[in-house]
Amino acid sequence: MQGRISFGTDGWRSRLDEGFTAENVRRVAFAIAEHILESGSPGRGVFIGYDGRAQSKDFAGECARVLASKGIASYIPPGPVPTPVAAFSAVRYSLSGSIMITASHNPPEYNGIKFIPDYGGPALPDVTSGIERHIPPQPPEIPQGESKGLISEIDPYEDYLRHLLGLIKGDLSGLRIVADPMHGATSGFASRIFAQMGATVEAVRDTVDPRFGGVVPDPTPENLSGLRSRVIASGSDLGVAFDGDGDRLTAVTRDGTFLSVNQLLPLVYLHLMERRSMVGDAARTVATSHLVDRVADDHGQKVVEVPVGFKYIGVLLREHAVVIGGEESGGMSFSSHIPEKDGIASAALLMEAVRSSGQGLGGLYQNLVSRYGRLSSARLDLRTSSEGDIMHLIEGEAASKGEILGRKVVGVNRKDGIKIVLEGGCWLLFRKSGTENVVRVYAESSNEALTALLLSYGKSLVLSFI
Repeated sequence: MQGRISFGTDGWRSRLDEGFTAENVRRVAFAIAEHILESGSPGRGVFIGYDGRAQSKDFAGECARVLASKGIASYIPPGPVPTPVAAFSAVRYSLSGSIMITASHNPPEYNGIKFIPDYGGPALPDVTSGIERHIPPQPPEIPQGESKGLISEIDPYEDYLRHLLGLIKGDLSGLRIVADPMHGATSGFASRIFAQMGATVEAVRDTVDPRFGGVVPDPTPENLSGLRSRVIASGSDLGVAFDGDGDRLTAVTRDGTFLSVNQLLPLVYLHLMERRSMVGDAARTVATSHLVDRVADDHGQKVVEVPVGFKYIGVLLREHAVVIGGEESGGMSFSSHIPEKDGIASAALLMEAVRSSGQGLGGLYQNLVSRYGRLSSARLDLRTSSEGDIMHLIEGEAASKGEILGRKVVGVNRKDGIKIVLEGGCWLLFRKSGTENVVRVYAESSNEALTALLLSYGKSLVLSFI
């Protein structure tokens, strides 16, 4: 009997030296094939993308062999592709969906697999639970020579480029940028796209490396000191960095200020409404900055708040209920594009905003702050073995209070975890991770000192129950 496999927030991930083996990949691929057969669309085929991690290409081949044994065609790219390109391919080629072999921003000793349905966005719980039900206890035996001409190669680069050129107004000529793929799946891909869109591009860490150069491929400031140095030294207009599979984005201004999606989402939203006349509502997760709410309110629009997980934002984008959506961890997408977070497309739209404004990224951000104020956001992850009722204990202690740190509690939100909203626009969120024994504590206020105090209060509360 093989180990149990379950899909978390965004697919199944495990360590290569533990659960992520060719045998277990075959088990998941078999379950995906059964799901496709059950849905009645096996003849449309599946795109199978993979990142540059160790054995990712081999795992993609295992998936293709399993699908072929079930009579389902597979289309495999000639090299690593970002996750959003795999999602785009499902839509562009009218397929039953895409499989992506990646562990995103996790360390190199991890890998993962996820299924992207035909609409090109994250699979919803009914799909992932359906796939889980089909996972066999043992890996299926795949006879040799069973491909039956059902495995072929396809390169989606040119189609993806044409799609982005149609989304962006004008071109990016005149912009000088530094791109940092962090040796991930966007290596040699994003910089080529931005150059073909007219920008002058300098790339760092732009080759695929299964070990990511010894750095975890998560575009946080501590992992991007080289990008910051190059932007400042070169006098570039901005820098952009992507995580291991290219669905997350971080940006750097000319003076070296890091901007996360907490700042980029309201900035791009404002650009869409005021320069592109794309007026409409926005979406964010419970853990994302409320700065975007201020932009929406100023333009007579609203923000739809959803649980953590881009799948919930993807639904709103698919239904054309919002013009843009994002999450604090770095993912963002917008209408007219796929309902999946996409670091490359978001970076291109950000560059459009910078070019059309003539202000530079720093100037755009300062304009945002002068109009709507500055909000300081922070997050802390606390490991715990208390999986049982810790969230219930936290709710009983924190949500029942009339005030925290002298500020009145004006609301309690239970969409995902326990979010306590305080007067003056401050808030504190407690949320248990869906993939590990971690309680995440988020805080936001109008200044760093108060945010730090809120985070410290949240930490003390969680530790009192561990």
